[in-house]
Amino acid sequence: MKTKFVLSAVLCLLPFLGQAQNVLPDIEVKDLEGQACSIKTALDGSTPVILTFWSTTCKPCLQELGAMNDAYVDWSDEADFKIVAVARDDARSSSKVAPMVKGRGWTDFNYYLDENGDLARAMNVQVDPTAFVLDGEGNIVFTHIGYTPGSEEELFDQILELQD
Repeated sequence: MKTKFVLSAVLCLLPFLGQAQNVLPDIEVKDLEGQACSIKTALDGSTPVILTFWSTTCKPCLQELGAMNDAYVDWSDEADFKIVAVARDDARSSSKVAPMVKGRGWTDFNYYLDENGDLARAMNVQVDPTAFVLDGEGNIVFTHIGYTPGSEEELFDQILELQD
């Protein structure tokens, strides 16, 4: 009897699995000047986006952002897209984000702060870096967790597929 109940509960919930991550949620974040805005301001309705979650203390995150920054000029010649980097640093360390971005010359991306973790929770981000590829309307078409050298190319390949 207990097995039938659990099986019934699982079957009832199956249609709802994965729905939370299909579209970029309308969550408030801050820009680097500390102004509150919706993360959806990063979308323009037509341009695909690579959205990556990172933090200033995450070495793989810094490697990923550096690799994407190095490749961005070449990539932008091949495709129309944006890179949006959401820092998960909390209020105690978020003041380090803007100086780090400027100091490393990462000026081609849009940066936001998710100090309270609302966006990361809504998108079920458990590990930094976690990157999403979004179509221009905010639909999530690809997710990549972690970073190894070259994995930024997987993200760009997904952008190229959206260009077709």
